[in-house]
Amino acid sequence: MAAKSGSHLATTPPKALPAVSYECYTQYPALPEGADYIPFLDIRAGAHSDYGSITLLFQTPHQPGLEILTPSQTWASVPVSPQGTENDTFPPILINIGDLLSYWTNGYLKSTVHRVIFPKEGRRGGEDRYSIAYFCHPVNESRLVPVPSEIVRKWGKGVLGSGKGDVMTAEEHLNSRLAATYGWEKEKETD
Repeated sequence: MAAKSGSHLATTPPKALPAVSYECYTQYPALPEGADYIPFLDIRAGAHSDYGSITLLFQTPHQPGLEILTPSQTWASVPVSPQGTENDTFPPILINIGDLLSYWTNGYLKSTVHRVIFPKEGRRGGEDRYSIAYFCHPVNESRLVPVPSEIVRKWGKGVLGSGKGDVMTAEEHLNSRLAATYGWEKEKETD
């Protein structure tokens, strides 16, 4: 049995919105006892970066499984409760940098590649994992060019398509990522 990725409990498909900021309620179900899975191969959500500018992630305390890809190309666990917050009443909010913020800072802020795995600790196959993600996107016509900033000019590392030749819009970027991920194509307008 192959592991299944998260199920979205209540969300509006991103391609249906004009300026596509939206929230996503996700349940990643645990595998039943005795399920045939390979912990390092079967994962809950594959490696990806977020398409928008920033993502706010709210997750149930004490549920590990989120990992980021480090600059040395290895996976590292994201702490569920960062040091010093273990006894806080409310869980911390994880802020994730998305693709568009990388464009606007010319690579100074890097979009975070991440995935969700079945945690190695705890019972075999993990437990149900619940999260709420808020994906912040600009209006569709927003141009993906670096902001006029001395810091960005000095420290930006360059992002593919940022300021060279044709300038991509937020909508074009979103459509290209959705097409690559899900095989979606923008619906053609009819007269």
